[in-house]
Amino acid sequence: MRLYLLLATTICPTLWASYRVHALKLTTYSQSGQAVKTEQVLSTLDHLQYEHYHAGFRNVRAELVDTWYCPGDTSRRPLCKKPLTQPTRGPASTDPKRGSLPIGRQPVIP
Repeated sequence: MRLYLLLATTICPTLWASYRVHALKLTTYSQSGQAVKTEQVLSTLDHLQYEHYHAGFRNVRAELVDTWYCPGDTSRRPLCKKPLTQPTRGPASTDPKRGSLPIGRQPVIP
């Protein structure tokens, strides 16, 4: 097992991963339950993870405003900006070329 870990760390010393960015609306509450401050932040944590990681759900409420995907090598870089256009996908039945197929034979687009 130790030999495997040693080989794994020497063969691939750096790893790259893509991630998802979440735009969150944060509302901070006082001890009496009054809303003190509202702000927007970008985070790699979703709204549920953010509430539990930062101060708990009684002190901070996070609402998910938007989310997008940052592909490619994202190591040691700031969070990517939201793309200007997002690809839209509709069901296969909205394609005019496929309208003549029976409903049970419509192809599924993942």
